[in-house]
Amino acid sequence: MRDNDVKSLLTYVEDKLVDIKKTYDQSLQDKDVPASLRTVVKNAMENLRSSLEYMAKDVYETIITLYRNTNNKAPLKRIYFPYGQNEQVFNKLINTYLPDLKIVRPDIYSLIEDIQPHVCGNTWLYDLCRIVNHNKHDSLSPQTPTSRKTYSVGPTGKGKAISASAKAIKAAPGKIRIGGIPITFDPNTGIPQQTPGLDLSVTTWVSFVFQDTRVEVYPLLMTAFREIRETSKKLYEKILEHYCP
Repeated sequence: MRDNDVKSLLTYVEDKLVDIKKTYDQSLQDKDVPASLRTVVKNAMENLRSSLEYMAKDVYETIITLYRNTNNKAPLKRIYFPYGQNEQVFNKLINTYLPDLKIVRPDIYSLIEDIQPHVCGNTWLYDLCRIVNHNKHDSLSPQTPTSRKTYSVGPTGKGKAISASAKAIKAAPGKIRIGGIPITFDPNTGIPQQTPGLDLSVTTWVSFVFQDTRVEVYPLLMTAFREIRETSKKLYEKILEHYCP
């Protein structure tokens, strides 16, 4: 199987993430994305995607092939790790690239489904695969600096009562009160205005996102790395349990 190849790829990505974080933090200060960062990000993402494809091929070759041969079903020509933006798309793709898996090994089917957006509530898998696909068929997705503001507000000297992102809360002037003091939100920024009796703190967060998306670069890489590493560990344990009881 390819479990050692997967481990090697993930070890490589883990090492690169250290370098990426250093360059990323410096680039945030400069508000400029050097070509070297864009290249190493692309390389890390492609290695993460390759890890998924290796896992899919092992699932097919060690589990599905025997079932299909026994039932006189033709071998597959294309095998990819299935992912979908929603449950409907996922069901279609897993039945295309890893058919019969739900019948033969429902536990492994569930393992793959558990990291899909419609189950885990996070789009990291869809974002990773979509961006890598775009890069392969077009050009490297540029990373551009973006900023967002968060705020906290509460009675003077008594700590936070509300913490939120700018524009996350919308209310008419005075509709929301803290300790009896009415809050007025700035119509342009979506942040409460300075008000006597209230402490207001505003933080500006700067990050890089992939062009034409809201996907932040470094958080996506870290989440994808952790999730793929954990999924691969569980996957190969399940496969080996079946063949080496």
